[in-house]
Amino acid sequence: MPALAGPLTLQEALELAARHNIEVWLAAQQRKVEQELATHSLLKMLPSLLAGGESSRRSEYEASSSESLATGQESLEPSFSSEKEVNRWDVSGIWNLLDFGISYLRARQQANRVLIAAERERRVRQNLALEVTRTWWQAVTAREVARQADELAERVAAALDKLGRQVAEKAISEVDGLKRETMLLEQQEELERYKRSYLAAKAELAALIGLPPGADLSLAEVDLEQPPSPAEFDVEELEREALRRRPELYEKDLEEAISRDEARLALAQMLPSVSLFWRFDHDNNRYLAFKHWHTAGIRASWDLLTIPQQLAHHGALKHQTELVIRQRLAVAVAILTQLQLALIDYTDTAERLTLARAIADRHQALLLALQSAAGEGKSHGGETLDQELKALKARARYLTGYAALMTAEARVWSTIGRDVSAASSKPRPTTIAPSAAEGPEAGVEIGTTTQPCDSQPAP
Repeated sequence: MPALAGPLTLQEALELAARHNIEVWLAAQQRKVEQELATHSLLKMLPSLLAGGESSRRSEYEASSSESLATGQESLEPSFSSEKEVNRWDVSGIWNLLDFGISYLRARQQANRVLIAAERERRVRQNLALEVTRTWWQAVTAREVARQADELAERVAAALDKLGRQVAEKAISEVDGLKRETMLLEQQEELERYKRSYLAAKAELAALIGLPPGADLSLAEVDLEQPPSPAEFDVEELEREALRRRPELYEKDLEEAISRDEARLALAQMLPSVSLFWRFDHDNNRYLAFKHWHTAGIRASWDLLTIPQQLAHHGALKHQTELVIRQRLAVAVAILTQLQLALIDYTDTAERLTLARAIADRHQALLLALQSAAGEGKSHGGETLDQELKALKARARYLTGYAALMTAEARVWSTIGRDVSAASSKPRPTTIAPSAAEGPEAGVEIGTTTQPCDSQPAP
């Protein structure tokens, strides 16, 4: 369970989520599994080294005689040249060149699978960072609305008590009292929804950063009075950066490399199997002139009937490679579409925030005017209370728009493959442009990636 030293800032929430979120942990574990499999694939390239031994005793000597081929008569009396007891051992090494080449390609494929797992982990971190950003801003703005809702709820409760006394004293008619009471109760219900929204946002944030269910947390204070100024985007530069940074595209590059190696494997398996071997033998048989000796040679075999099968497999793999290339193109188009939608959403959210701020300011000005009129006896308290609720609703829409704008900006960062946590920890630039120095970091690592393994396997 992560320890919280104080009020939670957005940057701290992103760091805690990167360390404690279960989805990130699962992605990291999958990457570790693929790394272990890569080590296994590398070790399979080693030649075979076999050691064997035998110790046994026969009941009779291994004796034999010879028979003349021409006469059919025994030409040599029975004799033996080995003992009843056998004590021998040997060490042999075998290096199958075809198996080595196949294991090399398999190891290179597995090295690329490790990189694929790393890219998937990066995308999980990207999506998590975006979700934490959205939830944190939602919780902060909901807290501000809930505070005002608590203050207003006390006045609504006082108004209900006062209304009950007025109806009981016949100061107002029962019909008017019931109408007013119904309206106040509806206002109470709406104020309770604001508080529930805040609690729900906090619970969702706690789950994202790895806190147990029911754990409480406090959020850092943020100045929400001044809305952020809209950012300006270089769309063409963002598109180039998205095509360069997004993990999904690099993952498709790696899948293409794996598919090409699979096609090479199909061709390699049509070649003859050539093995180099060496063996050292030792035998304690006292009848042998040499008790130990070396044997070395080369052995070849060729399964000719598998050639048509591997040719057909190679043709299928060529089509599979073309399919992966087309899939990458489709992913690239989808990413550019996501970027356009993210930019449209940001622009629309910024415009709606400006309008929501103007409406909230007007409602606040009207509330001040009514409060002043009530002080002069020109307005009654019920009208002021109604306007307070309207002003709260308007402010809630403004704060919701504020959170939506910050989330929309984070979505632009995430869509192009940038580090959302880095963007949240520094002032937002007026123009988002790529940084050559930016690269993968711990936590939410979003940045440029290495090229797929196409020459030798990664260790």
